[in-house]
Amino acid sequence: MAETLFGAAPGAGSASAEIIDVTDFAREVIERSQQIPVLVDFWADWCGPCKQLTPMIEAAVRRFAGRVVLAKVDTERHQQWAQRAGVRSIPNVKLIIGGRVVDEFTGVQPQSTIEQWLEQMLPPPPVDVVAEADALLAQGHVEDAHALLMQALQDPQSPPGVPLRLARLLLLEDPQSALGLIAQIPPGTREHDDAQAMQRVLAFMQLSADDLEASPAKAPYVEAARRLSEGQIEAAMDSLIDAVRADRKFNEDAARKRLIDLFDWLGSGDERTREYRLRLYDVL
Repeated sequence: MAETLFGAAPGAGSASAEIIDVTDFAREVIERSQQIPVLVDFWADWCGPCKQLTPMIEAAVRRFAGRVVLAKVDTERHQQWAQRAGVRSIPNVKLIIGGRVVDEFTGVQPQSTIEQWLEQMLPPPPVDVVAEADALLAQGHVEDAHALLMQALQDPQSPPGVPLRLARLLLLEDPQSALGLIAQIPPGTREHDDAQAMQRVLAFMQLSADDLEASPAKAPYVEAARRLSEGQIEAAMDSLIDAVRADRKFNEDAARKRLIDLFDWLGSGDERTREYRLRLYDVL
């Protein structure tokens, strides 16, 4: 069944509540269904079967929290909505997706039946691409994570975590592409700070020793930049630890700050971040 109810109104409605009493059908049902499926329960206070259905349908909807909204319509108060929706007897339940009724049922149904029906009719839950990529990286499947992130990047709605993780993977081997990805991460997001840290890492790899003050920390600090530009991450971190140990105040605490940038680049889940963070604490 694919009839249009009142026309598919454009616009975005927020699915902030799982269960609502409808006061504006066009906005709370039709517009909202453009973003999330809406299950409309047509009922009345005098209807005994409606009262039987209520706890079962509400429990079923709670099981699918985040995937569907339950909109309750009192047919005594809003007879015109029931008539225009083609409701002939109650309880009547219609599933509306994108402004269209995709299926419905009439009468009392067991909760298990309602749940099975919703499982069949609702779109599958969205895949958390970032979490999936992180899992692949944790298992050492870098190429698979890279392919997954590249595919996700084609979606204009992809979260900031996608370009951030791609930039992490490409920072050493393709700095220009990494910079392009970093530029896609909007300010105000939690990923933006990590993106800024990666920009500082890239700038560090282009370090000019001539701009640095004389200090026992200068040689290991410059060595760290060289090693990092050659992809020797752990060796670079070793040299930065040496620089901190030699002169904590060198270049306004630069060695410690670069280590923090490296931690932010690698991510808190990386074993090197955990190991070298402890080593830095020991030195400090």
